[in-house]
Amino acid sequence: MSERTEKYEEVHSKIEKTINPYITVKIPMPEGVDKEAFLQLENDSKFIETLKKQVKKRLMHGNSISKQ
Repeated sequence: MSERTEKYEEVHSKIEKTINPYITVKIPMPEGVDKEAFLQLENDSKFIETLKKQVKKRLMHGNSISKQ
């Protein structure tokens, strides 16, 4: 990836997060699951909605990590 492309991606990401905040989380692939099925979760809208609900539930119930 060229330096120009990397800079574009960085600026694009900052703008996108300002307009529609999001986080990126790395989830290790569990042992014993199909790799292709696991990788497809990234684009699975039902999976994403389930994660969003779990995040909201965690934050609403005070289970978030305390600030240090």
